[in-house]
Amino acid sequence: MNNQFAENLKKIRKDHHLSQEQLADELGVSRQAISKWESSTAYPEMDKIIMLCDKFSLNIDDLLHHDIKEVKGEEESKRKVNKAFDDFLKFITDTINLFSNMNLNSKIRCLSEQIIIFCVLVMTSYFIVNIGNVLFFNLLRFLPETPRYFVRDGFASILSLFCIIMSLIIMVHVFKTRYLDYYDKIKSSSMKENIAEDKKDEERKENNSIDKNNKILFKKNENKIIIRDPKHSEYGFISSLFFIIIVILKGFTLFLSLFVCIFLIGLFVGTVLSFLLYKTGIFFIGLLVTLLSSILLTIIALLVMLNFALDRANNKKFITYSIIIGLATFGCGIGLTLVGSLNFDVLKTNETMLKTETREYNMDQGLFFNFYDSDIKYVEEDIPNIKVEYRFNKLYELNDYNRENPVNGIHIWVENNDPLSTIKVMISNLNDRKIIPISSEFESITIYASKENIEKMKNNENKFYDYNEKISYYEQKIGELEEKISEQEIIIQDYELNSKSFEE
Repeated sequence: MNNQFAENLKKIRKDHHLSQEQLADELGVSRQAISKWESSTAYPEMDKIIMLCDKFSLNIDDLLHHDIKEVKGEEESKRKVNKAFDDFLKFITDTINLFSNMNLNSKIRCLSEQIIIFCVLVMTSYFIVNIGNVLFFNLLRFLPETPRYFVRDGFASILSLFCIIMSLIIMVHVFKTRYLDYYDKIKSSSMKENIAEDKKDEERKENNSIDKNNKILFKKNENKIIIRDPKHSEYGFISSLFFIIIVILKGFTLFLSLFVCIFLIGLFVGTVLSFLLYKTGIFFIGLLVTLLSSILLTIIALLVMLNFALDRANNKKFITYSIIIGLATFGCGIGLTLVGSLNFDVLKTNETMLKTETREYNMDQGLFFNFYDSDIKYVEEDIPNIKVEYRFNKLYELNDYNRENPVNGIHIWVENNDPLSTIKVMISNLNDRKIIPISSEFESITIYASKENIEKMKNNENKFYDYNEKISYYEQKIGELEEKISEQEIIIQDYELNSKSFEE
């Protein structure tokens, strides 16, 4: 007889807490037959073996020839792995479905709570790791310094990993308890309501009935779910924090809407001013369409912000259609503007936009001219003083400044004191389909002086740059010395801490 079958039968009966008599009644045999099977003095018929396999979910080959305990253990481990993987996928699916069906306030509430919990767990973990690290380090005083630091770092890594895992478990558990479980209740109640409505529709025999093959959890015309309502709130302090966060967000939205209003006013002003460019043809049309579409999009953004701040519902169809129309017209406007700009002539310089101004300077001991990146042309001329001829944009005014320290020389620059005239010139150029840059740089600088004075000015300029290079060099050296001092201070502090630890 098969001894393995007899052992397996005993294990099965004991695992299911059955007596020989109870198992015999279920199989329709006598208690003596069960006793003979377990003692290997008799062997059951094939139909009884099949009944055993069906009743206890076994394979015939496993029942007759293998150790059932090992087989069950392998199947149980596989089931646990598969169940864990299925639960993980279900968690992700339920989370996605939850967020897709939550209203805006509920989303803010949920995310804010998770951020608060995360911050609390991070701070708690930080204190646990640091306190544990210090205590463990003090317990290892009997070890030499190098192994002690190595063991301490290893302990800190293990403790940090433990805190991370526990923090994730806590966050997932709180999220599941407060939101996913509550979402399952809403989902199940919604399914019951849908089934009841389906039955009513069948009774009324309407033509447009809901397809039973499609599981509708939330109807399109219904509002988004609210998580959590006051009856299901568990933590009062979290609700207070959510209220404060939402009030802050609404206040910030109102504050931001002020800047949006200012931007909107600027767009209206720009739209009115764009009519000054009506002579540009397609460019003007494209610019006008772009500005009008920008106004539309800005108004929609302002409405959404105000509705959120004032707890008013948005007209989703109106907003969606307006955004689509606004983006489409904005793209068309940009395209027309680019097409119209192809007819423009880009000019680097225009003689009619330039003017020449001449100034004279006395030749001082340290005189030189500081023009930064401008090119200077020196012309020898037998005159006692220095004459400089500047050529620059006629919309700008020339300024010079002789600093008290002669080594710095004379600083020259131009500035625009009449921006209105500049705008008029730019509009006139655009209407003539010309793009002329209005630059604050000098077109040319010519210095007239005697040969001796030119050499003096060049020497003064070289002294000035040498002086600046020396200052930069010494500043760099001072910075390097300060870094070394800081490093030595850190070494001294570490030495003092180690000395105190050793004395303790």
